[in-house]
Amino acid sequence: MEEKKRLRRQILALRDAMPADEREEKSRKITETLVSMPFYGEADCIMTYVNYKSEVNTTDLVNKALADGKRVFAPKVSGETMEFYQLTGMEDLQEGYKGIREPVSGRIFDAETAADHTLMLMPGAVFDEQCHRIGYGKGFYDRYLKRLLETGISVRTLALCYECQVLSEIPFEGHDVRPQAILTEMRFRRHPDRTD
Repeated sequence: MEEKKRLRRQILALRDAMPADEREEKSRKITETLVSMPFYGEADCIMTYVNYKSEVNTTDLVNKALADGKRVFAPKVSGETMEFYQLTGMEDLQEGYKGIREPVSGRIFDAETAADHTLMLMPGAVFDEQCHRIGYGKGFYDRYLKRLLETGISVRTLALCYECQVLSEIPFEGHDVRPQAILTEMRFRRHPDRTD
């Protein structure tokens, strides 16, 4: 646990120190790569975090997905739980949990609104070559993805981050949910046990 905290602080400091124009350029590369991939092309529905502080920017991606006719959902935190609500545009967002932009309202993502091909884009602090992930310490995505599985909803998961956030190996626990793949401005990494 302490090692996770130390790595989170260290890597987030590195990410925060990146000049804004460099982050924007890398975010643009990540978006361009993603929209050319089957992960995106096959998805009828995109569940995506809304970027905060120095995270990979998702604004262009949201606009592109909506323009492509995909349904887009973004997270909203209430207490210890997180739900995803449908967006019609970036104007549906307002400052919420810890200053992160969140949907004000909208249709909730559930068994009725889920699509056969749904892609979830995850944020995170630190990753490794085997697609392990250290989040921000609250476990929202771990709990949410476990809940989806329990209700029989299957989604593809892809984490977006900068190359400086990927280490060769990081500590992990049994309850940690690994994304199926990680995309940075330089590489696409797939969970070693996944074939899709």
